[in-house]
Amino acid sequence: MRGRVFPEAQALFNFHAGGDVQHVRHLASAALLSVVCTGVALAQHPLRGTVTDVETGSAILDAHIAVKGTRTATATTADGRFAMMVPDSAVVLDVRRIGYQPASVPVAPGQGEVAIKLKATALQLSELVVTGQATSVARRNLANDVQSVAGTDLTRTHSETIENALQGKVPGAVITANSGAPGGGLQLRMRGVTSIFGRSQPLYVVDGVPVANTAIANGLNAVTAAGAGLDASNQDNPVNRIADLNPSDIASIELLEGSSAAAIYGSSAANGVIVISTRHGTPGPARFSVSQSLGTHALSNTLGLRRFNRADAIDWAAPTFCKGNPPPLCAADTVAVDQMFQASGGFQDLERQVYGDKSLSYTTNVNIGGGNENTQYFFSALNQHDNGIMSGTGYDKQGIRLNLTQLVGSKLQVKVNTNLIHSLTKRGISNNDNVNVTPYFVIGETPSFFDMRPDQNGVYPFNPFTFGSGTNLLQTVAQFQAPEDVFRLIGSVNATYTFLSSDTHQLRATIDGGVDAFQEKVNIYAPATLYWQQTSLPGLATDLSGVETQATVAGTLTHSYTPQSKAFTATTSAGVRSGYDYLRTTNNVTQNLLPAQQNVDRGSAGSVFANRQRTRTLAMFAQEELLLLGERLFVSGGVLAQKSTNNVDIGKLFYYPKAAASYRWPMLGPFEELKLRAAYGQTGNEPLYGQKFAALCGLSYTGQNAVAIQAPCNIVADPTLHPERNREIEAGIDAGLFNSRLALSATVYQKNNTDLILQQTLAQSTGFAQRVYNAGSSAEIRNRGIDVSVSGLPLRTKDVSWMARVTFAKNVGLMKLDTLLVPAFAPPNNFGFSYGAGFIQQGASPSQIYGRDGKGGLAKMGDYEPKFTMGFSSDITYKSFRLYGLLDWRHGGDVVNVTQNVFDEDLIAPDSAASAARLDAFHATGKRKSVYVQDASFLKLREVTLSYQLPDNIIRSLFAGNVTGVRLEVSGRNLATWSPYAGLDPEVSNFGNQNINRGQDLAPYPPSRSYFFTLAVDF
Repeated sequence: MRGRVFPEAQALFNFHAGGDVQHVRHLASAALLSVVCTGVALAQHPLRGTVTDVETGSAILDAHIAVKGTRTATATTADGRFAMMVPDSAVVLDVRRIGYQPASVPVAPGQGEVAIKLKATALQLSELVVTGQATSVARRNLANDVQSVAGTDLTRTHSETIENALQGKVPGAVITANSGAPGGGLQLRMRGVTSIFGRSQPLYVVDGVPVANTAIANGLNAVTAAGAGLDASNQDNPVNRIADLNPSDIASIELLEGSSAAAIYGSSAANGVIVISTRHGTPGPARFSVSQSLGTHALSNTLGLRRFNRADAIDWAAPTFCKGNPPPLCAADTVAVDQMFQASGGFQDLERQVYGDKSLSYTTNVNIGGGNENTQYFFSALNQHDNGIMSGTGYDKQGIRLNLTQLVGSKLQVKVNTNLIHSLTKRGISNNDNVNVTPYFVIGETPSFFDMRPDQNGVYPFNPFTFGSGTNLLQTVAQFQAPEDVFRLIGSVNATYTFLSSDTHQLRATIDGGVDAFQEKVNIYAPATLYWQQTSLPGLATDLSGVETQATVAGTLTHSYTPQSKAFTATTSAGVRSGYDYLRTTNNVTQNLLPAQQNVDRGSAGSVFANRQRTRTLAMFAQEELLLLGERLFVSGGVLAQKSTNNVDIGKLFYYPKAAASYRWPMLGPFEELKLRAAYGQTGNEPLYGQKFAALCGLSYTGQNAVAIQAPCNIVADPTLHPERNREIEAGIDAGLFNSRLALSATVYQKNNTDLILQQTLAQSTGFAQRVYNAGSSAEIRNRGIDVSVSGLPLRTKDVSWMARVTFAKNVGLMKLDTLLVPAFAPPNNFGFSYGAGFIQQGASPSQIYGRDGKGGLAKMGDYEPKFTMGFSSDITYKSFRLYGLLDWRHGGDVVNVTQNVFDEDLIAPDSAASAARLDAFHATGKRKSVYVQDASFLKLREVTLSYQLPDNIIRSLFAGNVTGVRLEVSGRNLATWSPYAGLDPEVSNFGNQNINRGQDLAPYPPSRSYFFTLAVDF
């Protein structure tokens, strides 16, 4: 049904030049009008105190202490101490710390010292969770399944990116690295496949403002020819930009997996929402911290190489290289083979020669925070270098952050967050390749008796085994360059003006605004001296530039009412949000370069590619929350109306409702806390930019300012193209048992994705090749699943504390197709059914892998979706020692191991007999079988950390009170993997981030394990 726009809202939602900006200006002016700066001077006195664990007596760091009814607050230092100014009258301190029960502590008039003891708990009942643009609710009443991860849990070991740091910690979130290359490049998927041709990544929101997670392909395709032409390809192993954030800057992360929780973000939230809150200062003296980490990355897995003896080497060369027109090495040239064999010592470990770099990696983090009750500040600086296991590759990142909180008078609070980031990523060459230059292609073609090392004059030998390209991997590593240089600025402002604050009414206006802008430069250089560049156009250089600017402004008015009887609290909020996103990429590719020249104007054969995207969105939202029956019953409902320029009808509003309810029993039998909850919500997945346009391809110039369109012209959009629709219902239970020692959370859900955007092949007579359209109810993806987490404190004494957590998640996807309207089809981005490819058909899993069954037909050979995932974490403290570990278990799920086929074809794999058997089945005439679809289950030791905290008496004696804490730490990441998978790593995706055809393994950058030593000092 077509949405109706009321006249009074029509101007507000009018996409005309400057319309959004004018609206935002008016909204900001109204919200900030009549700011009154008032204050009342009160007699105060100093209060000092300590916060300790009631069971162990140990000091508690970062406990938050606030004077109830005021804005006065502070936090404890590493020794559990705090100091603050409090009114001379009797006050109550509100004390909170994650992992402990909150406490209300009375302080008598004039009291100067206080000792506070907190009780550890596995429950996080007082944690505030985002429920709207400017609203939140305590977790004890939360009616949605929202997973939270504290910032301290992200930095237990060294992680290059926050996505790495989240792996194995969140039930329902399958986080998979696309390759082992440094700098990131991961896909985070929550609750199954949600689209076929639409977006696959969740929305990231930092400090209330959506930010970009774009993955710009670096243009490596100009070298590898993995895809058609010379332009960038989705096989270029790109980095998604959320990798730019510093994990040490994060205070908390909330994952909105369900549509009810994510509905506030409308058509951007079908894949879930990741809400990130960064650290802010707390009132009190300046607290300065510095940490220095030193470590290394090492190759964690290899495929192994066949070891030849002299006779095997000669026999292997004859049938392999003397077919048709023989290359330089032939069966008769046994002398040359013998010379190679003798010169190399019979075996060269090419994998470790290419991926054996263990150079030093390091990270320096510095931060300082503090302030008073009116002004708080947090500043951080980062310098990070992660060396790649391939020489010449690595990841460097520098960043500074400044977050300010300012109270203006007594009514206006302003938060300003700024983050400037620079990164330099060098990922080398990997993934698919059609010219024999990618390392694992070359290794899979080159016998281990060939020595690629340079001679005494620095000359690299020509490789005669790569079908004419001559690729010498060590020469490529030494001379090839592909640096990706990124500068990024993220800034946001949150201004809240309180018009009214009393025991019964609270009325406030909030403005959230922010800009995220980055520029990416990639300059690939392949000199003509490389053997594989000595073609008809020797020497290649590229100059790729990517620029994105994303801006958001939202205004919200919130009113809370609590009657004097305290029977209920009603919170009403409504507002408007405007978004703007501009992305531009330009790629200049030049071949036939002048000697030693890298500029793109120094070649004779040039190609230019460009892409430009501009999207605007506008949304109105309203929400009501009721807290009833002594804060036992919580009910909420809301709706968001949104329009986007990516839709064909840019003026039409699409509505995304949500509703949720929970009821809790504070004490019920064995349960200290028991809550039942249910929620329903809708989100969308809007069309990709450009899907609504008819592509003007095949043009020929007929004169000045005139073109003729030559059919067929690729793709045409249906005139009603609109967002896909995601409807989800969930129900769950949250419980606390055994005196808060055990916490249980379980959620079941069903998610139905309809109005899927599909592509239909058209008759050539139409003038177009394909039509993009919404399938309506004729195509649907249904996901059903369960998410469970259990946290507990199995042991807690004066000297020993043990915190353990187990997570479990299972998702089952199902395609529902009206086969008369939507017949079964194979989505793009795969290597064909012979290897194994995605296939969409009625009654099957959307993530299934279809292949040849060995009987002359096609059948399901596997499924990328795991049967279930589990995480096991354990945190044990013994006096000043702490041992932490995390296991990540993924049971089931299959990967297409094309890399193994590369090794099999030339019998380079260690077990040549097994290779021959696989090849017989793979090439069997009329009965081919997809033998490379393989079980990719794994158990990974994700994180291990052993730390030692210097006792307070030693710190005082060594540093005379100038230092409050010293921690020594050794840690490791991905130290061990147990898997039946025969490839390098069961986490792999040749085509990057996508919904279908993930798990295509072809010559990836191999995985690594890391070891780090850290010294952290608090002042």
